[in-house]
Amino acid sequence: MEILDLHGTRHSQADDVIRRFLNFVSLPCQVITGNSPEMKTIVCEIVNEYNWFCHEKDSYNCGTLIVTEDRI
Repeated sequence: MEILDLHGTRHSQADDVIRRFLNFVSLPCQVITGNSPEMKTIVCEIVNEYNWFCHEKDSYNCGTLIVTEDRI
């Protein structure tokens, strides 16, 4: 599973970084956001534009989002 780690990425740069990753990734994939609610929102909004879905990896690792084509 391919991984995009957004640690160190500014919110203002996130849109471009996320789209460059999603344009060429095979799903499912992981996006590491850390615990920033704003970064999670940015990722989820972009994923929704692709008509894909995202959810937290698990309750212990809520700083990682899993992106899929289908709702799980």
